[in-house]
Amino acid sequence: MPADVAAQTAPDQVCTIGGIAVPEGAEVPDDIPLVMSCFDSFDEAQSFIEAGAPGDLEQLIGVDGAAGRSAAAAAATVTIGRVWTGGSRSGSELIHWGTGSGCYGVTFGFPSLPAGWNDNIRSAEGYSNCWATHYENASYGGSRLNCIPYCSNLGFLDGQSSSIVYRPVGTYG
Repeated sequence: MPADVAAQTAPDQVCTIGGIAVPEGAEVPDDIPLVMSCFDSFDEAQSFIEAGAPGDLEQLIGVDGAAGRSAAAAAATVTIGRVWTGGSRSGSELIHWGTGSGCYGVTFGFPSLPAGWNDNIRSAEGYSNCWATHYENASYGGSRLNCIPYCSNLGFLDGQSSSIVYRPVGTYG
């Protein structure tokens, strides 16, 4: 069961946030809903994603009723990236997930970051054929930095990331 999201910045807490797949080359929307759950451990968060992010997936894709739940249940969910509040994979962790099998022909955009995460990321890693581009401003604006696939620190954007796009390996933001 997800922990209280209001406590999202507790030390060593792990939160998950979902993204919507956008065909490669298409513009990444900046109006994606922010759907997040938090857990006491990485294992709990990973199990939640592997189980299809129940409840969060339905909110993310905007489905209601039995037919919507059935369609959401058929969608696979996968980890596409992870970010940490400390350098070298330390501190609290935010796991980005998406539908499908990762960044194979699609991108995932996160136009804003939740409270406690905006301007607080210090290391990052892409998964499932994804490289991450971190942006200084919300809605993919300002300076940017590519993590291909891992950044033990974000250099000039350390503690300044406000939006993220995950793209297929070999694709730069």
